[in-house]
Amino acid sequence: MNNSIIKDLITVIVPVYNVEKYLVQCVNSIVNQTYKKIEIILVDDGSKDKSGQLCDDLSAKYSQIKTIHKKNAGLGMARNSGLEIATGEYIAFVDSDDWIAPQALQNLYTNMIKWNSDYCKGGFEKVNDKGHVLFKYNDNFHVFEGTSAKKDLLPRLIGSAPDKHDSINMSVWGCLFKNKIISENKLRFPSERKLMSEDIVFDIDYMQHVNKACIISDSDYRYRQNDTSLSTSYRKDKFTATKRLYEYLLTKMKVLGYGDEAILRVDRNLFINLSGCIFQEHNKSLGEARQKINIICNDSEIRNVIKKYPRKKMEFRQRFFLSLIMRKKVYLLYLLAKLKN
Repeated sequence: MNNSIIKDLITVIVPVYNVEKYLVQCVNSIVNQTYKKIEIILVDDGSKDKSGQLCDDLSAKYSQIKTIHKKNAGLGMARNSGLEIATGEYIAFVDSDDWIAPQALQNLYTNMIKWNSDYCKGGFEKVNDKGHVLFKYNDNFHVFEGTSAKKDLLPRLIGSAPDKHDSINMSVWGCLFKNKIISENKLRFPSERKLMSEDIVFDIDYMQHVNKACIISDSDYRYRQNDTSLSTSYRKDKFTATKRLYEYLLTKMKVLGYGDEAILRVDRNLFINLSGCIFQEHNKSLGEARQKINIICNDSEIRNVIKKYPRKKMEFRQRFFLSLIMRKKVYLLYLLAKLKN
């Protein structure tokens, strides 16, 4: 193990961008964990509000907090900056508009040690600005051993099978990773500005080096529904980034030797992201939305994936959504986006 890595220390990396409204609550939730051996790295990604100053104030107040100020480059690059100076044996990620329950890190750490795992993941609660729980997500406890971690768990992080809802949330928050695996294999995040999801790319690379992983049933992460966050704000190039991610995942899974079942999960991941591309048009005028949705419906690659997919195994509402794309029902897709939001 690298001498700079401190045994049992958990490094929590928090990328920060224009979150002055939420940052103190986020940081306080980490500082007040029942597990006390923690260092916190705040990465100010070129914030334009008071977030950068708040980071400095929090660093001055708490000795376990370090602050990095950098030019804006996005969430993935901010996390990478944190990884460069992390000294913890374990790594956790918390987004700066979210927060975690007091026992969150203790639960992850305890299970990592108990099961001698290289990776531990818990569930989350989606909450609004008032703290009201909108829904709770958790999975049944499960330990994946040996090749099962990368052959069985990883495909489920990518997406569900055609006839199941067996996917596991692939976000890197709510997890505990081993710094040794990350540093020795030089693992880093890609930019979400190029790919729709930097998390799943990191997960794929990390899972290739995991001998044991555990999923716990605790839902200790508080994911805030925030209309200004990267995941929910309107993105003009969302469809382009979605296609780029699909092509990347398809190539990656084939190179790594995953079979047809995993490829179907990549396809289903594409369909989820397509719904996001269409549903984000709900606030646009019909004219503006029609142009964007029409591009999706007429894309030959998308149509070919849908055509080959075993849609008969899917639930009705999923088959219906894909059929609207295949039949180029742009107006109905626009209405669906309005109803969804």
